[in-house]
Amino acid sequence: MADEKQGKFELFSSPGRSYTGVARAFDPARLTQARVLREWTKAELAEEIRVSPAAVGQYEAGASTPRADLLPLLANKLKVPVDFFAAGRPLGRLDAANAHFRSLRSTRAKDRAKAATHAEQVWELTYALEKRVRLPDVDLPKIPEGTTPAEAAQLLRQAWEVGPGPFPHLAATIEAHGIVVTLIPLTNAAVTRVSAYSTDALGRPLIIVTPERAVSVSRYRFTCAHEVGHLLLHPNPLPGDRQQEREADEFAAELLTPRTEIEPLLPRTMRLATLEQLSQTWGVSIESLVRRMAELRVVSEVSMRRAYQRLRSMAEFRRDEPIATYPGEVPSLLREALTLAEQHGLTRADLANELCWATSHLSDVLGESDPRPQLHLVRD
Repeated sequence: MADEKQGKFELFSSPGRSYTGVARAFDPARLTQARVLREWTKAELAEEIRVSPAAVGQYEAGASTPRADLLPLLANKLKVPVDFFAAGRPLGRLDAANAHFRSLRSTRAKDRAKAATHAEQVWELTYALEKRVRLPDVDLPKIPEGTTPAEAAQLLRQAWEVGPGPFPHLAATIEAHGIVVTLIPLTNAAVTRVSAYSTDALGRPLIIVTPERAVSVSRYRFTCAHEVGHLLLHPNPLPGDRQQEREADEFAAELLTPRTEIEPLLPRTMRLATLEQLSQTWGVSIESLVRRMAELRVVSEVSMRRAYQRLRSMAEFRRDEPIATYPGEVPSLLREALTLAEQHGLTRADLANELCWATSHLSDVLGESDPRPQLHLVRD
C-alpha cells in the first residue's frame, strides 16, 4: 500500500501527518493503550492485522515498529485515527495497582487494565483542557496518621465548609474542590463489572463511575463518597483489600449521615416508612440507613439481616431515581471546562485532533451519552 491517505481508511487518517511520519514517531505505549481499550489480547490483535503475536509484542515493547502501510489497518481495527500512534503528546501512565478497585475477585485483570486506561485518557483530556482553562485547585485536607474513617469524614466536612444536615450536591462539591468525576458511558460489560474506581496517581484525583451506579442517586452518592474516602485515607491503594473497603464505607456513611445528626432520627425498630422518608431527605439508600442502624447499635445484626431480606423482597416495587434529575449530582467539570474553552476559540474538532481521538470518543470520555435511539438487529 502506498503511503497515501485514501480509500477505505480515510476515515481514520489525519491531514496532518503521513503514514511514514507516524511510523517514524511510533509510540509503543499508544498501541498498548488502544489495544487494551479494545479488550483484545496481543494474539487477537495479531490475527486481526495478519501478523504474528510476537510481532505485536515487539511493537508494544518498542523492539520494532509497524510498517507504514500497516498503520491504516491497525488504526481501523482499533478504531483510532492513524495519528493516535504517534508520540509527542502527554501520555498518562497508570498502573492498575495504583487505583482503588472494589474487589479483585470480581474484577478481572483485563477489566482493571481497561479501567486504568480509561483513567489515563480522562487525565489526558483534563490536561488538554487545563492548558486553556484554570480548573479548581485540588483541595483535600491532610489526614493525620491514626485518624479513623469517621474522624476523616468530619474533618472533610469542616474543611469543605459543609454545614449540618444532608450533604448537598455531592458531585458538584467534589468537583469544586478539584477532583474530576466522570461517568464512563456503558459500552461493554468490562466497565460495568468494575463499577467505580478512583486514583490520584496522575496528579489530579479522578473518580470514575459507570452509569449503572447512576441509576440510583443514593447508590451513586454513596459510591462517590466511598471513593473520596479512598483518596483521603489510602495513599497506597491495595485493590480489593477488605480493610480499605470497610474504611471507605465507614467514611462514606459518616460523610453522608453524621452520627451525631442521624442517630437521634433513626427509629428504634425497622420502620421502613420512616427509613424511606429519611432516605429521601438525606440522599442515601434505605439499605445504607439499615446498615447505619446496626453500626450505631440502634438495632441488632439479626434485625439488620431480616430487614435486608425484607428489602430484597420489595426491591421490584421500589423505583430508583437517576442522577439526571439532580443537576448537582451530574458530573460537569470537564464539559463546563470545554464550554469555556470553546468560548475562547477552541473547537471540539481542535481538541479531538490534539488528542488524536475521534470526536465520538471525545464525547465518550466527557461522559456524554449518545441521544440517538439504538437499533438492534435480531436474526434467527
